[in-house]
Amino acid sequence: MKYSNKEVVMSEVKHDGLTRRELVVLGGIGAVGTVVATACSSVGGALPATMASAALSGGAAKLTTKNGGMKAVVLPQEGANDPVSLSVADSLFWTDIMMEHALFFAMLMPGDDLKTERAQAQAFQQRFASHLTRLRSESPDRSNYISLNRATTEIVRPFVDFKKKMQEEQTTGRMRSLVWPLFFEHTAREGERFVSRLDRFSRGETETDRSEVVSFWSSIMAEHSEFIAHLLDPQEGELIRKALETSKKFQDLGKARPVSMPTAHAAAEEIINFKTAAEKGIQTGAIKSIIDPALADHVRREAVKFADELKRVS
Repeated sequence: MKYSNKEVVMSEVKHDGLTRRELVVLGGIGAVGTVVATACSSVGGALPATMASAALSGGAAKLTTKNGGMKAVVLPQEGANDPVSLSVADSLFWTDIMMEHALFFAMLMPGDDLKTERAQAQAFQQRFASHLTRLRSESPDRSNYISLNRATTEIVRPFVDFKKKMQEEQTTGRMRSLVWPLFFEHTAREGERFVSRLDRFSRGETETDRSEVVSFWSSIMAEHSEFIAHLLDPQEGELIRKALETSKKFQDLGKARPVSMPTAHAAAEEIINFKTAAEKGIQTGAIKSIIDPALADHVRREAVKFADELKRVS
């Protein structure tokens, strides 16, 4: 399944006298979404992540991509609910995410005291990169997708164990890295869900519980917003406030019973727009932070994945 990721590069533009940074502060689907669409159209008509899609060919898997940042997001085609398509889409998406987790850990483990842990993270990064290359070159179908799922989970499970061990080491003070204990726990939870989903798909189970989707992703989106707030420059007071307000919104969404799907969809679209605009502001230097652009794009892609799963359970 060979494909290329078409990058969309957006310049810092003004819309009705406001910069993208100011629109991120203001928030809202309409305001941020408008400027993202305007910026995309200014570089050749490319559409933002919530709109653009291109068909992929990958054996029996029915796949599509959505762009809007540094990397495209691989998703099952609309209406595709077969275990091959769901397995391949999840494997391509989450293997890339796991590879980036390892990259971020290595970046945040500086110095000689952490050379062993850093080397372990780098080894996981290389292993996921190699596996991603394999996944992209395969043509999965009913005859081989289960073996591919098994090969993927055999890589993810030890990485989850590594994350949990690092969380304990950081929490107790036996390790002094720059990785928050919550970030280790957050990424371990994502790995566990990835394995669980592949196991279910391998058994032919493709239905997803609506409350599980909202609960899981609300927690992830809330924590993303907290991470962003704590990585922004202290002078970015309005952006910090906006990020913390967004976190609270997703915390409330995850606790709500019954689940309001219109509210969930609106929240998902809003955070995609927020993250997309923030990513471009970070790339251009319009937003002051210590957020690597790769991390900004990482959390944007997870928001796109969230929105896609919501549509499939609505």
